[in-house]
Amino acid sequence: MLIMALALQVGSVSAKDTQNAVLASVKGDVLLFQGDRYLPVQTGQRVSDGDRLMIMEGAEVKVVFDSGCEVVWKGAKIVDVDVESCPTLAGLWIPCIGGGAGGAEGVAIILTQIMGSVLVKRDGQFHIAREGEVLDHGDQLKVDGKAEVNYKGACSVVYEGKKTVAVDENSCPIAVLKELKGEVFVDEGQGFHPVAKGHELKNGVKLRVPEKSRVEISYFNGCDEAWDGLEVIEIDAGKCPLAAAAPVGNCTPAIFGNQTPVDVMTFVGTGVVLGIIPGTDNPVSPPPPVSP
Repeated sequence: MLIMALALQVGSVSAKDTQNAVLASVKGDVLLFQGDRYLPVQTGQRVSDGDRLMIMEGAEVKVVFDSGCEVVWKGAKIVDVDVESCPTLAGLWIPCIGGGAGGAEGVAIILTQIMGSVLVKRDGQFHIAREGEVLDHGDQLKVDGKAEVNYKGACSVVYEGKKTVAVDENSCPIAVLKELKGEVFVDEGQGFHPVAKGHELKNGVKLRVPEKSRVEISYFNGCDEAWDGLEVIEIDAGKCPLAAAAPVGNCTPAIFGNQTPVDVMTFVGTGVVLGIIPGTDNPVSPPPPVSP
């Protein structure tokens, strides 16, 4: 019994030693990836090197390492806790959450809030949903109450009441109707109906532009397109002529390892653009880690 108690005590101390930082303050929605899901964190919680934090739009977390170094991360981004990165922020992944077409590649779809009964159907089988659970495109949610789903950091959708809904990675708008002349109609899955300037558009919806009408849309990845009458258009940021080159407006350069801020990585739509600021000799940076 004594040997077992000592073993448990040593194990407990070892586990404690791996935690080398504290979340000194948490404002807004900050999630920590644990096991197979993201869970909310709170002020005072201890974290370890390698822990992954998802900081939602408008949120902020202050991390103080036991070494005395501290760093403040503001949403929207995903960061890996790493004492070696403080204060240079090496290892910081900023995927411009919410800035592009449906969010950044590799960022998860997360069930952020549950009230009442929520079941998830995957591969033909139901299981009880858990807050922080990572969802897949095509999963079904059987809701009897309320479920909030965050789609790759780009937007959150609340499903209320008693209903069954499909988890759809195209649930977030990717463009806005910037200008229109005459009548323009949109089909969002239930037939065409008139649409007004400022209407937000999701991937795959269709616009019908009658004769003598004109429409201009602005994709959130920075690309604009316009069409004149007698057109039926399917919204797709990837087909926008400038989509491959247009920078996302609110992106920040990501910094990895021993890189410096001149190593620029910007996520555009569903692709990745790697580049170096002119006048430097640094090689192209490696891709970021894949978010669980």
